[in-house]
Amino acid sequence: MMKNKKNLIWYEKHRPKSIGDLILNDYIQKHLNSYIKKKEIPHLLLTGPAGSGKTTIANILIEQCASNYLTLNASSEDRGIATIKTKVRHFASKLRLDKNKINIIFMDEADGLSHDSQGALKNTIERYQSNCRFIFAANELQQIQSPIRSRCTHFQFDTLPFKDTLISCKKILKHEKVQYEKSDIKIIIKKYYPDVRSIINNLQSCSIDNNLNLKHMMDKEPNLDLLKNLLVKAKIGAIREMWLGISNFIWLYQYLFNTYLKTIKSKYIADCALSVAEYMYKDKFAVDKEINAIACIIDICMIQEKEIKF
Repeated sequence: MMKNKKNLIWYEKHRPKSIGDLILNDYIQKHLNSYIKKKEIPHLLLTGPAGSGKTTIANILIEQCASNYLTLNASSEDRGIATIKTKVRHFASKLRLDKNKINIIFMDEADGLSHDSQGALKNTIERYQSNCRFIFAANELQQIQSPIRSRCTHFQFDTLPFKDTLISCKKILKHEKVQYEKSDIKIIIKKYYPDVRSIINNLQSCSIDNNLNLKHMMDKEPNLDLLKNLLVKAKIGAIREMWLGISNFIWLYQYLFNTYLKTIKSKYIADCALSVAEYMYKDKFAVDKEINAIACIIDICMIQEKEIKF
């Protein structure tokens, strides 16, 4: 059953659904619209800072052009050469469900791919290009090896201008029927700019009783008792809604390691402790720290053989 739209996370709820909804230069917009019209894309490399629309564009192209698709996050366990040699090659060789469209593999955060993985991808891209196309999204172009770059059409995306970010925030608040002071929106944008995801999450967390109130900023101490109850029930969706707007998750790993692990069965403690340590290390490099934190929560719940609830 779908959740009530009022309960959806705003960043997902208001994610652009078409190329026309995005603020892009004419050159990029022309090419993307051409791909959608033809229902086919070349191999693509999308680079730019967090919040510049790379993942949104990839999702739109997949929606419009893909017969079938596979999405992998290269900053997680999907970054290794084993994934490339098994999961990626298997999918790239699969028959297309719609002969008029192409299979698409989307490698998000592709700058997290290991050196060996990128090397292995070169042959896969060439061998299956008549059947499958790749979309790579990365923050740092220099982390993508030249053999991958040379096989892709490259688009560089810039940070959404402050003025346009402000306009987008006002549209969201108007749609959600939230009263606001323009100066308050500017405070949130200045604090989290250019990370559009964090900006929108904080708009939502500060919107109480149809009013934007900055005293509800989520940088305050999280409710650890509520978090503990949600962890016990493995309610991942509720946990994510609870910490909307939080951008620093070091407190979470410290809480899990120093407090939560003492409450679980002894046979799970060692594996959970190693998981927390691993994700705390990954936090330093993660483009989206909230996704990294959610992955940690899911991992320790799976170790305890809990039923995950989104």
